[in-house]
Amino acid sequence: MDITSLWTGFWATTAPLLPDAGLMRWSLHGIWGVLLGAAVLRFARPAAQPRRWFLVLGVFLWSMLPGSVSPAHWLGLAFQSPSLMSAVVCLSYLWQKWRGPPELDGSGVFKRLDGPILLVSGAALGWLLLLDALAWWPASVYAWGFGSLALAALCGLTLLLWLLAGTSPAGQGATATLAVVLGLFVLTRLPTGNVWDALLDPCLWLILQVRWLVDWVHGRIKVRREAATTHV
Repeated sequence: MDITSLWTGFWATTAPLLPDAGLMRWSLHGIWGVLLGAAVLRFARPAAQPRRWFLVLGVFLWSMLPGSVSPAHWLGLAFQSPSLMSAVVCLSYLWQKWRGPPELDGSGVFKRLDGPILLVSGAALGWLLLLDALAWWPASVYAWGFGSLALAALCGLTLLLWLLAGTSPAGQGATATLAVVLGLFVLTRLPTGNVWDALLDPCLWLILQVRWLVDWVHGRIKVRREAATTHV
C-alpha cells in the first residue's frame, strides 16, 4: 500500500467499524445503570452507608432489566446512550466511594476531569460538533469520528497530555481516564462506532461548561481578594 492509499484509508468514513447490536443494547442499559447508581449514591447521603449501596445495586439491576420496565429503556429513547467517558468517570466515582470515606460534596464526581486542558477541550469539542450539526463547517467533523485518523490523533493527544502531566495528580488522573476510554472504544466501538460519541455526550458537555464557568468565577474572585489584600 502506498502513502496515498494509506492516507485515504485514514480519512475514509464510508465503512466504519460498528459495535455488535446485542452489545449496544446491553451497554445502553449498563451505562445508564452506572450513571443512575452514581446519582443515587450522591443524592442519598442522608441514608446510612450500607443502605445507600443497596439502593445503588437496586437501581443498577433495575436498569439491566429488558424492555420498557427498565428506566434505561426510556432514557435511551429520550437521550440515546451516554458516552464511555461518562461511564468511566462514574465508575471511578463509585470505586472511590466504595474504598474511601463518605462523600462530602459533589466535586468528586468529575474529579478526574480536573485541569484546564480537558475542561476547555471538552467544551470546545461540544461546540465544534454543535456547529457541525448546524452545517457551519465545509466538511462533516462528526463523520471524521468514524475514521481512523481521528482516533490516531486522539491517541497522540493522550500521549502528549501524559508527557505534560508530569507528577500532577489531576493531570495523571485525567490522562488515565482518557486512555481507558479510548482503549474501551478500540475494543468495543461503543456506543455508536464514532469516537466523538465515546468521548462526549450532551449532559457531560453541559457539566464541563458549568465546571469551567465555576472555576473561572472562583479564579476571578480569588484575584480580586488578593488585589484587595495587597492594596490594604
